[in-house]
Amino acid sequence: MDSDDGGPELGAGDEPAIPSEEEILAEIEGVSLTPSEHQRVKDLVNGEQMTRIKGHDRRYLVAGAGGETGAATRRTIVYDLLDARRNPPAVAFQLEDFGLTPEEIRLWHRVFDILCGMATHIVGVVEDFDGGYVWELGLLFAPSYRENVWVLKRRYPNDEEERERYDNGMAASHVQQLLTGDRCHEWADTDELRDAVEHVP
Repeated sequence: MDSDDGGPELGAGDEPAIPSEEEILAEIEGVSLTPSEHQRVKDLVNGEQMTRIKGHDRRYLVAGAGGETGAATRRTIVYDLLDARRNPPAVAFQLEDFGLTPEEIRLWHRVFDILCGMATHIVGVVEDFDGGYVWELGLLFAPSYRENVWVLKRRYPNDEEERERYDNGMAASHVQQLLTGDRCHEWADTDELRDAVEHVP
């Protein structure tokens, strides 16, 4: 089984807030882009990466933790497995593929929203509710995208750790529905994660 490197434990008062759909939309719509930023978004979503995505019967947007972490490595496993599917022809993609830099964080939510609209399947690899990707999760939990979302949720060895990773005030019904519904598949190690990917059509 993998070592416990899914992120730092959260203490009281440190719990992240998964935004509501209204907060997500307000964040996206509230960003007033400069002409150059608007052009940058257009270039990103009409460039080589988008050409790669078009024409595939199944388009898997893979969301989850990034950076140089074990969680990011496991997310890459999911990405590679989905991208290798050939019957029907499939392609996997993620926000990072589009070359956004940390300095362009104002554009991330808008581009991610566009990518959600392009995807036939949105696959969230969820190990906790810590880190910057909680905004991505907030968009996945929104009713407008929920019908395309599949969740691969890491299962921890005991209830206490499970609560530390996931509860943290995240009792909103839309979150619980997605994490417990028939499109949520749990895994505890990389072998189980590979098996869980097979549940994603």
